[in-house]
Amino acid sequence: MASDLKLSELRASFLGGGNKRPFFWAVASCVVVGEVALMLGYVLRRGYTEIDWRTYMEQVALVQNGERRYDRLRGAQGPLVYPAGFVWLYGGLSRLTDGGNDIRLAQYVFAFLFVFDTIVMAVLYALAEVPALALPLVALSRRAHSVFALRLFNDGPCATVAHVAIILLAVDRTFAACVAYSLAVSIKMSALLYAPAWYVVLVAKEGHLGALQGVALCALVQFLVALPFLRADPVAYVSAAFNFGRGFKHKWSVNFKWVPCSTVVETDLADCEGVFSSKAFQASLLLGHGLALVAFAKWRWRRDFLGIFFPFFGSPPISYSRKAVVVMLFSCNFVGLAFARSLHFQFCVWYVKSLPILAFAT
Repeated sequence: MASDLKLSELRASFLGGGNKRPFFWAVASCVVVGEVALMLGYVLRRGYTEIDWRTYMEQVALVQNGERRYDRLRGAQGPLVYPAGFVWLYGGLSRLTDGGNDIRLAQYVFAFLFVFDTIVMAVLYALAEVPALALPLVALSRRAHSVFALRLFNDGPCATVAHVAIILLAVDRTFAACVAYSLAVSIKMSALLYAPAWYVVLVAKEGHLGALQGVALCALVQFLVALPFLRADPVAYVSAAFNFGRGFKHKWSVNFKWVPCSTVVETDLADCEGVFSSKAFQASLLLGHGLALVAFAKWRWRRDFLGIFFPFFGSPPISYSRKAVVVMLFSCNFVGLAFARSLHFQFCVWYVKSLPILAFAT
């Protein structure tokens, strides 16, 4: 009888919900230790792949040499297209790694960042009441490991900071959450995919006025991070760092590579002409994205007619659980990814660790 009770408790600890399960954090600790070993193996036994690291270092070197005009920041792969947080982050990495020459040290930094992100995701799994049995799934993506340790893309730091911001928002640290979220956006604009659900949660927690204050705080962080470049040429900075209309290369697309596009002479940000590069296709994806968000707002995030527009029509705020906040934000991000015109292979780190959360919330 006692053994049956212990067995039922063990089963509940692995398959039940909540972060008070006795084995949840034991499993999480094992996963983290395993990731440390795995990332060391990646760094020591698998070859570094040069894609954008040298370009990053060339771009930040220009800033370190005094250049503040964003339209003059270029590298071997093209112009700088990320906000200023990217510059300060990779500028720090440049100093740490002797101008980017000590690549092994940079790999160790990114390996540590991946392990830290795993810890952060374990916290998010606990908040979302995901079973302990799902925790090892965070280690299954070979691509995600290589994006961090072998490619050194800025997608990893952006995703990690965004994950920290989600924790802070879920536990009602709204001020710190908005600061962290804005910093994630300053590393790469892809973090804006969370914005619709982020605003809905802010209104639910703080009311319409408080949500607008949160948006203002995010804007202030962006302003302070970019201040040296805004002083030099604000138009050049905004048009480069937040260029919502820029082109994407068809050859690097994963999700819409099947869309027709005829090869032309390649430029910095385009390599074809056709449906893929057309304004009509871009507009259709934007429309589909918007409609999908409205559908999620009505049937998944709120269950009243006004849906996502409740802040503007006076519907009373509602209270979201921590689990609901985490699921809302990750579902909002995934909807955005589904309609992303050019989903490069490194973008997997934006969503791959959140898939078990979404699966168990379905």
